[in-house]
Amino acid sequence: MSFLEVRGLRAGYGAATDVLHEVDLDVPQGAAVGVIGANGAGKSSLLRVLAGLQSARGGAVRLDGSDLPAEGAAARVRRGVVLLPEGHRVIRKLTVEENLRLAAVSTWPRGVKARLATTLPTVYELFPILHERRKQLAGLLSGGEQQMLSIGRALVSQPRLLLLDEPSLGLAPVVIDRIYESLGRLKQTGLSMLLVEQDYARLNRLCDQMHVLRLGSVTLSSTGALTDERAIRAAYFGREDAAGSTNFNTTLSKE
Repeated sequence: MSFLEVRGLRAGYGAATDVLHEVDLDVPQGAAVGVIGANGAGKSSLLRVLAGLQSARGGAVRLDGSDLPAEGAAARVRRGVVLLPEGHRVIRKLTVEENLRLAAVSTWPRGVKARLATTLPTVYELFPILHERRKQLAGLLSGGEQQMLSIGRALVSQPRLLLLDEPSLGLAPVVIDRIYESLGRLKQTGLSMLLVEQDYARLNRLCDQMHVLRLGSVTLSSTGALTDERAIRAAYFGREDAAGSTNFNTTLSKE
């Protein structure tokens, strides 16, 4: 049994515009599962629905064998479903440590001290730079450091399933390497993760399963690494790319 099961998921905006069409996917316990797709493919909408920020129009979502009813994001966080949204979401006028402490608010008023005693050392061990700058205002951190802080805030929520929306967006390659190294270490702890990205090669190295999302539908799935670039290109763009010698990552960056 998968830890997360998504079956026939439909969602959209407005009265009749569907963004997700009968999406099926699974996240096994302790696995990292990747979703790639172009802008507008429905990747962020998928994560928002799973995180309780957007309503589903149909289908079923089960976590650890139990149905997840329609509920808000706060209820999903209490169930262990935590979203790391696109961009560097920190409270700029608070210090690094205040940002982290605020993330424990879901256990208020009981359990906050116990949670912080467990999670803060983990975050600081994973990202030592945050410990060094714990008294610094978050708004003065670099973009990469803010992303580390965003991940740290998510970890303080003690996720059972971590949803990550393009964690490498806008970051320098050396910082992306550090972020993905940390995600690899989190995976080794048994944390289940669902990640969406456009950088298929980097995601492919981390994830146990991969899916291609195009116009709201899963067009290709793999229980291991995706290696057939022609099949990936066709699933991603909806056509066979005549320029077979073109590097797929380069093609992605131009779309």
